[in-house]
Amino acid sequence: MNAHKMRLSDYAFNGVHEFLERVETARPVIERSRVVGPALPSFENVDAVIAELQPAEPVFCIEPSKLREAARRFSAFPGRALYAVKCNPHPLVLETLFNAGIADFDVASLEEVRLIDSLFGSAAGQFFNNPAKSRPAIRIASSTHGIRFYTADCEDEIEKILQEADTGSDLIIAVRLATKPADARYVLSTKFGAQPNEAVRLLKMIQQRGVKAGISFHVGSQCLSPVAFSAAIALAGKVADTAGVTLSVLNVGGGFPAPYPGDRVQGIESYFASIFHAKGGINLPAGCLLLCEPGRSLVAEAGTTIAQVVVRRGKSIYINDGVFGTLQELTHPKENRPVRLVRSHSRPAGVTAEFKVYGPTCDSNDVLGAPISLPGDVQEGDWIEFGMMGAYSLSMRTKFNGFHTDKLVMLGN
Repeated sequence: MNAHKMRLSDYAFNGVHEFLERVETARPVIERSRVVGPALPSFENVDAVIAELQPAEPVFCIEPSKLREAARRFSAFPGRALYAVKCNPHPLVLETLFNAGIADFDVASLEEVRLIDSLFGSAAGQFFNNPAKSRPAIRIASSTHGIRFYTADCEDEIEKILQEADTGSDLIIAVRLATKPADARYVLSTKFGAQPNEAVRLLKMIQQRGVKAGISFHVGSQCLSPVAFSAAIALAGKVADTAGVTLSVLNVGGGFPAPYPGDRVQGIESYFASIFHAKGGINLPAGCLLLCEPGRSLVAEAGTTIAQVVVRRGKSIYINDGVFGTLQELTHPKENRPVRLVRSHSRPAGVTAEFKVYGPTCDSNDVLGAPISLPGDVQEGDWIEFGMMGAYSLSMRTKFNGFHTDKLVMLGN
């Protein structure tokens, strides 16, 4: 392990508040005002972008002030928040969150590990939480990047980590526990997670191998029920008690929702309160580190896609971005975003109507899952602003059929 990397074991059995204080002291001082890579063009708002650029290609806007506000909200989490890099890995997003206090990252691949290390070096904490990792990824993450925290949900993955990662008293392996779905848009336990009886066995195995053990779970993306977190924590407590293992870490995962139109989202404080009270109701050691790994709730409100209408056919419109671009999440019929029409020419406002929206590719699947409401006089050349597109937009865009959203700007500062 690189000598300059922080050792989790130095902090894992202290209280959460002491952990936070000591880790911040251990972080090297870095310049907090830098921007990684070329600065993005800056505009006051979306209207200013359209007025100046008159874009004929999609434009994606990042609003740093909304990232900072989201980071401030998560400063109230009763533990440590890791940003899930997969949600939006743009350097401006990562840098803004880091400068706002989100200095730890949930990484899922060696590419993400390298990205975070290249931006922040030892000033950032990295947690390799993908339960299915290749041997080279584990080996390089450990030996080159000093990662000491891994997640697994089966015996083979644990053995792989023990064989490929540098051994030592600071190595932690968390068992990913499958939880029951509860009012989440995307259920994740169908892919990852050990059932409770299996999780008990895996925890015992980790402890017997002389490694610190933890439990992680994910209640599902865009979870609308704070109670889902408390139920999952209660289950984790039962599993730990049955295993007779002292937990070093409890990771409550992501799932914190964004306030999308139509979703009855409770305030983030309701989720934190549910987690805090549930944690107090199980048998955790005083120094057990509490983690969460938000993605969507940190970045959703900070992204906007500007698309242009290419063709109108009755109540169908064809635009120059779609589900193979930044609008991938909108294939789900329950996914709604605030939309606004910006007219290419002045004309009286039309009566609102619903339109089916197709993307630019030749694939028939390139269509939004739900109609959007626009003024009925929408026509070729008009622009549509899709708000709250910060999550899973840039990270999931493709170059399919030769279409690619690569014009990025910044709103505000």
